[in-house]
Amino acid sequence: MFSNHAHVKQTLRTSLTLAAVLAAVAAPFGSTAQAACLTNNADVVGNPVFGATVGTFVGLGIDPNTTCIENSVWSDPSNFGLGTYVKGADGFGAATNPTILGAYDGSGSAAANANGRDFAWVQDTGAQGTFNGAVGGAPSAGIVWDLGGQANQVAVFVFVDHDPVPGEVLENTAWLSNDPNAADAGWTQAQLVHVYGDGWSADPNIADGFVAVYQLPSAQTFRYVSVTWGGPGAITRDGDNEIDAVGGLTERGTGVIPEPATTALAGLGLAAIGALRRKARKHA
Repeated sequence: MFSNHAHVKQTLRTSLTLAAVLAAVAAPFGSTAQAACLTNNADVVGNPVFGATVGTFVGLGIDPNTTCIENSVWSDPSNFGLGTYVKGADGFGAATNPTILGAYDGSGSAAANANGRDFAWVQDTGAQGTFNGAVGGAPSAGIVWDLGGQANQVAVFVFVDHDPVPGEVLENTAWLSNDPNAADAGWTQAQLVHVYGDGWSADPNIADGFVAVYQLPSAQTFRYVSVTWGGPGAITRDGDNEIDAVGGLTERGTGVIPEPATTALAGLGLAAIGALRRKARKHA
């Protein structure tokens, strides 16, 4: 009797383990969804003050069947970290009251405003050209961040200075490269795959607009992101954007594995010290 009971328990454990494995395999790559994706045109997206619905997105060329639009506040996945500003900002500013649109000034600096989710932002306004068939800023001259490791996706945390929304939110194109100084052809465009309707800061803050996640069309990974105004990934092309911060994600939607240059340099230094010690012992 005891043996049969143990066999039943073992079978149950095996079944549960198999179910967990199958669930993990079935989970879509890049999925960071926290709520159901909205697909009905009448569904309200974000704070009602924006007046945005799924139909608004559809009218601006966003397909809710390929871009998940959900009403939730962004929540950092495991190991998630913000990118570090490298170069390229043409302007900056900060909110004086994030609970309303249009309340901001030109305070701060590019380096300070680009590295935190704090309603202080940087913007791209220059280098107009036509890229992948759309007018916008040049990838080589966009706002560049180091994502800290190899990323397949990038989360872009925006600042919304005025309406209409979502046009004034999704006014960017995200490009990825392994060379922060690459020419335009060295940057690969990422596609909009996810929109978080409640932004990254809970209401009554509304100047955070929506969080937009862009993903490469393959399993390629890159370390640097350039965020430009307009371009083929934008639905508004009015000559500027406002970006609060960015962060890299793996293909599965988790944070990237850090690859800080300081760690690599430290490793080279230790290797050199070890070689010198071995050489000294050999000659002793």
